[in-house]
Amino acid sequence: MTQIKTCETCQHWEKQDSVFDKHVGRCHAVYQYYDATEWDEDGNERRLTAKHAKHLAFVRDTSDYFAMLLTRPNFGCVQHKVK
Repeated sequence: MTQIKTCETCQHWEKQDSVFDKHVGRCHAVYQYYDATEWDEDGNERRLTAKHAKHLAFVRDTSDYFAMLLTRPNFGCVQHKVK
């Protein structure tokens, strides 16, 4: 049986120190959509930059200012990399 790889043992995951967020951590493998994209030549739509073309997940908020993915330590992920 294959064991699910979780955030707790992943090099991309950083536990939050805030007293309000101590039960979650931040995933650094997930990029902000706005930072990972650019406008096409016509300015009609955004496309992934070459640097981010292979990334699997992104976060976005309505302002495109700042967003992050917060997970619990036991969240399973296909982007897991052992610490």
